Amino acid sequence: LSPPLQHEQVVSAREHVDGVRRASVDRPATASPARTSSASRAYLGSHQRRRSLDVMPADQIPEMHIEVTDPVKVSDALKSYVAYKVHTRSTAPMFRERDMTVRRRYRDFDWLVQELVARHPGVIVPAIPEKQSMGRFGDEFVEARRAGLESCLARIGRHVVLWNDDVFRLFLEADDFATKARLITEARVAAEINGTAPGSSSSAGLFGGARYKEKDEWFARRMQELDAIEEELRALLRALDYSQRQRRELAISHGELGEAYLKMAGQELNAGLSGSLTAMGSLQQKLKVLQGRQGSSDVASFQLTTDEYIRMIGGVRLAFAARGRAHTQWQGSLGELLRRRKILEGYTQHPGRASAERLAQLKGEIARAEIRTETSRNAFDDVSLLLKHEVVRFDAARVRDFQATIETYLASLIDTQEEIVVLWEAYLASLRTDPVQ
Repeated sequence: LSPPLQHEQVVSAREHVDGVRRASVDRPATASPARTSSASRAYLGSHQRRRSLDVMPADQIPEMHIEVTDPVKVSDALKSYVAYKVHTRSTAPMFRERDMTVRRRYRDFDWLVQELVARHPGVIVPAIPEKQSMGRFGDEFVEARRAGLESCLARIGRHVVLWNDDVFRLFLEADDFATKARLITEARVAAEINGTAPGSSSSAGLFGGARYKEKDEWFARRMQELDAIEEELRALLRALDYSQRQRRELAISHGELGEAYLKMAGQELNAGLSGSLTAMGSLQQKLKVLQGRQGSSDVASFQLTTDEYIRMIGGVRLAFAARGRAHTQWQGSLGELLRRRKILEGYTQHPGRASAERLAQLKGEIARAEIRTETSRNAFDDVSLLLKHEVVRFDAARVRDFQATIETYLASLIDTQEEIVVLWEAYLASLRTDPVQ
């Protein structure tokens, strides 16, 4: 999209979010088909407060400087893996120290992302690079993965919801991380089985369940746009990969041409011509270095941003799936409530079919079902509103990050071309100063 259309899209999304918030605030508590009893309403009002969407503004989040460095291959009795040093400097009060260093492997990063997704339905959690079986110990792959992991942690540290999560703090500072991580996962899985986890449902796991057919036009349109963006990003990534290969081949060609000039200069009997050929060979070697730098570091940063947002679109889909699970849970609770009400209605129409004890039991079940239904409906509304906030943040960050990446890439490209022009001008000046006799 062009910048004006991007801006218009973000503004439109923000207006939609504000409208949904006002509607949610103004909506009476009994607006759902599940009419709640006075006891249920009292319980909901006192104990089941809806999750607040008021979070710390981004400019007030404590600064976190996180580096992922020093990848080391570790071999144990079963398999080999790469461990990374994670160094964090922060003034955030949630940390025991301001300067922390731990060792983490890839599966630890994967654990962190999965736990954040499970804990925060509707939040777009930054994604890590995908697993790879072949070539996973190669220098180029390890460096690309290291950069992706570092960027993921930096984004989590800047996120208005995720930055102060307990599992993020545990990941950054715990020495006994493996033991505590296992206990947290076991507790989460148990909560999901019991139906007490955020956004959990007995019919759908964290990443599974029946596909939700979107009924909200805003969400449906955004998913279509994200599909189109992902397709274009993948095309851009292929083009960048081809461009990087071309740069590398050009650098190799400069090197080979430089060697040919130098060999020719060594065989030349004319001192003047030999000097000119030597200078040309040296020039080609310098061009090799410049083109190699352009192809390896500058284009690689562009590729990193592109690849990262392709992964983040996967994170957006997980957030959308959480909304679908919340809707499924709400509808399941509502269906159970209506079923029990229908049974009570049958007993009411045919007095004597049920004892007083059975009627009291059924009314208690209905009251609890009302609470579950209202709670799950509120959870669906919360996830929907939070997800709209997240999509707005995602759009704004995507535009900002790509603009910064393009500006950095173009500035570097201009600097490289200026260096090349200086080299050629210096060589031309030397030829005119000392012409070959």
